[in-house]
Amino acid sequence: MSSRVTILRDAPEGPFHEVDVNDIFFSVTDAKGVMTHVNDVFIKYAQYSAEEMIGKPHNLIRHEEMPGAAFKLMWDTIEEGRPFAAYVRNKAKSGSAYDVFATVTPLPNGGYLSVRTRPMTENFEAAAGIYQEANIVEHEAKANGVGRRERAVMGAEKVTELLPDYDAFLREVLPAEVQAREDAGFTLPEGSGDIYEAAVTLYRELDEFMTVQTAIKDAAEELRKASATLVEENAVTNNVKAEMENVVTEGASRTLLLAPLQVWATMRGIIDENARTLEETAQELYAKTSNARMAIALARLHTAQTAQFSTEANVQESMQLLVDALEADVKHMDDAVFLHSSFRRRVELKVNSITELTKIPLEMIRRWSENTNDMGEEVAPLVEQVNKAMAAADASINQLHRSAERLAQAPSTEKVREALDSLSAAVR
Repeated sequence: MSSRVTILRDAPEGPFHEVDVNDIFFSVTDAKGVMTHVNDVFIKYAQYSAEEMIGKPHNLIRHEEMPGAAFKLMWDTIEEGRPFAAYVRNKAKSGSAYDVFATVTPLPNGGYLSVRTRPMTENFEAAAGIYQEANIVEHEAKANGVGRRERAVMGAEKVTELLPDYDAFLREVLPAEVQAREDAGFTLPEGSGDIYEAAVTLYRELDEFMTVQTAIKDAAEELRKASATLVEENAVTNNVKAEMENVVTEGASRTLLLAPLQVWATMRGIIDENARTLEETAQELYAKTSNARMAIALARLHTAQTAQFSTEANVQESMQLLVDALEADVKHMDDAVFLHSSFRRRVELKVNSITELTKIPLEMIRRWSENTNDMGEEVAPLVEQVNKAMAAADASINQLHRSAERLAQAPSTEKVREALDSLSAAVR
């Protein structure tokens, strides 16, 4: 990932320092954004002492290239009790800039926990492009005498215009950043003791659970695509029926050719309704599973920070705050498991319904195809279209069954919960 991502167009290049892939920033603020806890990594990169940061607002390290929109979106999200993540350029005491991928999590007892790492994916460049547009809006507003808060609102409106579903963006970006960091060589620090061992175990269990949730997400996407394809191929057959009516003469041959297509067209509305419902269910499952993967990725960051703290002295309170955050993370995973059983049953019923609805019409179309071999050159291209549509429909139904079978393997947070309980007990 390039260290020179452009956030503010035409900004002069100043001093810059990169974050190491193994470094994790930790800070906690109160409800107003005033820092109450910081770790040694944060101190190293910010170049302020702990005494200089504790009791100061977090915007002590804000870089002037960052649009106010990013922080407006952050506060809007975390004040609703939801975690947030964004790419941020910070400014050290010396004036040197450094980039981070920042997550902010509301704590159960008030305040906010932020864990930050080095940006590892090209998503940073995509986000920076949006920041540039927000900066243009905010700087023009400033030139016209608009106040800081109003400028941030205007910038946030521009971000929302360019990225209408920011939550969906975060659901994809956070797991991608965590995975890319591990692919780049991130490892937990070496350590020992009950807290360290419990953190390592939890990290491993979270990795296993991420694998399960990723398989569910992939299955949901396969379901969505197969359902959409089935609807498209239904439409092809119906269009062929309309074209066939223009080339077929009256009599027995007309009845022979059009009757099976008529049956399929009659069934199409019911099949399409079921396929679209299944597509919507798959899309909803995809979003819920993406939420779970975001919670897992966040938990892995929090667990890695706990493992780091376990090797340091006088950080008991900070570790307890991390365990509190992990409780919220695992609660989101529990919710995903609870919802999975409902979605699995809905998918199973719809797939079986679609299979039964298409069985007889598909068989009729196959026989129809066999009986049209000698109907002339005019009809041959239309028959070929139908054959392709039926083959695609067959493939889609088979894919629906395969994906439904993958969803039948119910996930469980039992081992994650056991590992978290052990970590919580060790920290206490």
